[in-house]
Amino acid sequence: MPFPVTDIFASLPAFALVLFRLTGLAISAPLYSGRAVPVRIRAAVVMVLAAMLLPTIAPTLPKGLSLGSVVVGGVAEFIIGAAIGLSVTILLMGADVAGEMVSQQAGISLGEVINPLFEQQSSIIGQLYAIVLTWMFLLGGGHRAMMAALLDTFDIIPVLSYEYGDSIVLLLIEMLTAAFTLGVRLAAPVLIALFLSGLALSFLSRTMPQLNILSVGFTLRALLTLGVAALTLMACQGVMLEALADGLDAIRASFGLGPSHWSIH
Repeated sequence: MPFPVTDIFASLPAFALVLFRLTGLAISAPLYSGRAVPVRIRAAVVMVLAAMLLPTIAPTLPKGLSLGSVVVGGVAEFIIGAAIGLSVTILLMGADVAGEMVSQQAGISLGEVINPLFEQQSSIIGQLYAIVLTWMFLLGGGHRAMMAALLDTFDIIPVLSYEYGDSIVLLLIEMLTAAFTLGVRLAAPVLIALFLSGLALSFLSRTMPQLNILSVGFTLRALLTLGVAALTLMACQGVMLEALADGLDAIRASFGLGPSHWSIH
């Protein structure tokens, strides 16, 4: 259905509501909210998407909106977009959880640097896990699946029809659980290897007391950590993809959407 040009000014309040929902995603989702993308470009992309989406949902848009309804409704619209973006961000932080676990056990947590993806301090191992997990997310089109989930919410939750409840809180709790589970699964091989190496060094120190276990053990644990972490990244592709796919399906399910069938080949 063509959108009448004469109704543009009359549709500005509805356009603002659509813009609020897209803006919530743009400032909370990974990559979309990163400093690597200039603010002007992000704002332009959001406005273009809102302008393209407005004609398709015009029949469901309310008429005669007041300024008060736009402001109050804009908060709800913003929450919807922010919940989707924040959920994906929390899920990807499972890589940082794995990195912190490994770094603390290996004794290399002192070499922390700033992670530009999440704009916070992160361990070197955590950044390695985060880069691989993010690339899998991008190569599989996860950023498009995330945007598709937001656009599909306009069919299930029309503008100004969102009812506050505990679904978003439960979604964030589920994403926190999924991120922690993913971190433990990624870090488990390295943690097991470090435990076995510590056990072997303890027996060695009993048989050879003159050996400086502290200096030898630190170097050995660092080399073992890097080696097992590299092998883990090559072997844990299925674990990462399963966690990402389950996370996207959980996001869609919390808003009453069908499964995304997201996968990478």
